[in-house]
Amino acid sequence: HITIVQLSDAEHATLITYYRAAHATYRGATKGIGRAIALNLASRGASIFGTYSSPESAHHLDTLSHTVSALYNNGSHGPKGPRVTGIAANLLSPSSSTDIAAALEKEFDGHVDILVNNAAYIEGKVIGEMTPEYVHKMLLGNIEAPVLLVNELVKRNMFRPNSRIVNISADRVRAPVVGGSLYTAAKAALEALVRSWAVELGTRKGMEGTTGTVPQTPPSSSSSSSSSRPSMPQTNLTTITANAVCVGLINSHFHRTNPPERLQALKKERLPRQAVGSRIGECEDIADIVGFLCGESSRWVTGSVMSGNGGAEMIH
Repeated sequence: HITIVQLSDAEHATLITYYRAAHATYRGATKGIGRAIALNLASRGASIFGTYSSPESAHHLDTLSHTVSALYNNGSHGPKGPRVTGIAANLLSPSSSTDIAAALEKEFDGHVDILVNNAAYIEGKVIGEMTPEYVHKMLLGNIEAPVLLVNELVKRNMFRPNSRIVNISADRVRAPVVGGSLYTAAKAALEALVRSWAVELGTRKGMEGTTGTVPQTPPSSSSSSSSSRPSMPQTNLTTITANAVCVGLINSHFHRTNPPERLQALKKERLPRQAVGSRIGECEDIADIVGFLCGESSRWVTGSVMSGNGGAEMIH
């Protein structure tokens, strides 16, 4: 199981998770939604390959690694946990995709099973105040980066049969706000991309579904012998799938950076629209949805957008 993760910054939150028996690649896994997804997958046996925007952010990956190790070292998940490693790879760097792919080849023999694109470069500007540089950054960080990464992984034949791709979208696609036009457009593009990827990669030669294994439960504890650690359940998967999750107001690191009055205004606007409870969403709510899409139970789901906003913006 290999997972690739790019650690979150205030303005850069990219998540890429690749998962199989299991290797996961994850961007943005050290804070908020990214971290919750990384822990969800790691608790089911997925190794994590994390990327972060600068060497100064490496400590976030170290923290994640220690947390994952603690899950296993306390005896409840068995004697040995999955690997957690990574590199610095700035979301806005044109070489980000090739750097990640090269590191995957070195660390995990170039095998990818799950890719979660939680990437976002967030900066708001209203029409009339945009600059060419601003537009370029928004398109590079939010559309070009995930497209080039998937392209690079496909070009190098890194996706194994029965892989999973999950793009993280936002409910602002259906409830836009002033100053967020490019961010909204970029998230809409991620939803459109999974429909195209579902068709193109699902029928691509060499990516046809085979009998594979996907972690569904944590490894057993008890004895130190390899025989005491049961293998993951054998499951018949169909093919590579690509889906998106539309995320609403979440109690994440990013939203907590808002001034208190701004956060209260967001709650006042969004909570009355929700259909399943008047509370702010938690990162684990999203991680559980992504976990489902990365597992065997989602084998018949592809090209879809799942609502992860408590019904605030329903998808028809």
